[in-house]
Amino acid sequence: MKLKKIITTAGFLVAGTLAISTAMLAQGPLYDKVIVDLPYRVTINSTVLEPGHYVIRQLDSPGGGSRVLQIFTDDGMKLRTSTMTIPTLDNNTPENTKVVLHHYGDDYYFDKIWIQGKNYGYEFPLPDAVKSRMRERMEPYTVAATYEQSKKEETVAETTPAPPPPPAREERTEIAQAAPPPPPQEPAPAPPAEAPAPAPIPERMPTTSIGWMTLMISGGLFSGAGLLLRRRT
Repeated sequence: MKLKKIITTAGFLVAGTLAISTAMLAQGPLYDKVIVDLPYRVTINSTVLEPGHYVIRQLDSPGGGSRVLQIFTDDGMKLRTSTMTIPTLDNNTPENTKVVLHHYGDDYYFDKIWIQGKNYGYEFPLPDAVKSRMRERMEPYTVAATYEQSKKEETVAETTPAPPPPPAREERTEIAQAAPPPPPQEPAPAPPAEAPAPAPIPERMPTTSIGWMTLMISGGLFSGAGLLLRRRT
């Protein structure tokens, strides 16, 4: 009986683990997101962040372990800057999320970000120009922050700023001018009169003319009549 219970309990544990793993894979990787209110001007790289409300979010990557952090204003809608961080570990898991600032004279720089309930954090490289100011170094300043987990879909929706409206086009009103009337056209010269065509030459004489046979017969008759008259006289 005990063996059966052990097997049954192990089966439930395996099934629960598989269900949780499946749900996490369906949900996709989660990314660190820290919300903080900076009380001072803080310099990061070449960007100066004025005092105010900021969202610091881990850049999404296929493996989900990116060390690049992006800093946003306007509740995560406007990207101000991004920076590469150094992995850092804390054996004493912090109970609260916090942002630690370097303090040199009147200037503040990002130092570390610790995540609540996790033994890892993000360390910011100190600029070379600041390393020469070690005499001005003062006690670091810690700012309380809030930690959240964000999904890739939320990251895309929040980091994509709305496209700016297209520039207004100036409307120009053009006054149409009346076209000048065309010049009067000169009348085209009349074509020259055509000469009357000559009358066609008949191919044969008219039928009313006397034929040569008729003339010969008539002449012979008149000659015979004259001879008869001379004999009688």
